Parts: sequence; C-alpha cells; structure tokens
Amino acid sequence: MDRFIVVFDASPINEPTPWMKQAASQANLFLVLQDDIARAISEDPAARKVLLEIDTVGADPRMAPFYQAALDKLTQGQSRIAVHSVTWLTYGLKPDAVVLSFDQMQNERARAHKLGMNDQTYDYYVEEAKKTVRGFLKGVPPERMTEVSGSDSQKVAAAVAFIRSKQR
Repeated sequence: MDRFIVVFDASPINEPTPWMKQAASQANLFLVLQDDIARAISEDPAARKVLLEIDTVGADPRMAPFYQAALDKLTQGQSRIAVHSVTWLTYGLKPDAVVLSFDQMQNERARAHKLGMNDQTYDYYVEEAKKTVRGFLKGVPPERMTEVSGSDSQKVAAAVAFIRSKQR
C-alpha cells in the first residue's frame, strides 16, 4: 500500500505533544504512538533476541525490520500516518513531510538556570541537540522539512498547512 508518512519531532520530548496530536487529527493522519510500537516489538521473539544483542544507547539500524513490521501491523488499512521522532529515519522510514519544533529546548532554559547552567553553556547544549536531530535527517530533501514555533495553535496551523502542501 502506498502511504503518506509524516514525522513529527519536538526533541527532547519523547512522545507526541498536544499540538502534534491536533495537527495529525486536522491533517487526517493516523498517529502511531511509540508505546504501541514498543508493545508490538516486545511481542516478537526475534526482536527480543536482537534487542538483547544491542549494546548501544539509542536508535539502532538492526531494529529496522522490527520497527517496520510493528508499524505495518499497527497501520493496517491506513494510508495516511504520522509518527513521532526523527529516529524513525534510522529504521528506513521515508517521510513525505517532517515537522520539527525546537521550542521545548528553549522552554527548558529556566530550569537549566535553576540548576546553575549559564546561557552560553545552555546555548551550546541546544545547538548540539539540534545537530543530533538534523543528523537523522540526512537524505531527506529540504523541501520536505519545516520547523514550527510559537504557541500550540500557531504550530498546529503551520504544521497542517505544510502537511497539506506535501499531499500527493
């Protein structure tokens, strides 16, 4: 089945935000939750075996067939889907659109200050985090990516407009 796929990312958040859920709904996308993917993978004995062999932290390409199988299982009959996290690109997902927001990183600045971090150090952390996210995006054409910011309603509106512009 030919699918239209959107990847959302709002690092460092590890699950879809309310604005992502609203954007997916308004763009008529079936949003797949990472918890459901993890549950489907955990039910696969071959996936569990590979997981035990992996000794690194983070996304590992060896898990690609299991992530793809879980995604296929959870999206049966769905032609328009959305997932959260650019790590999906490690698993071979080819998105039609990628919607990024780095607002949360900036929103964490006050907490970093309370922990004694100065602005220069925090800015360095934010730039390194952005580099990490963008590293996953190698190979995705720039015209398929957008960054949204502002209030949740502004992010929803911008994301939906971008997604609709990429529909085929």
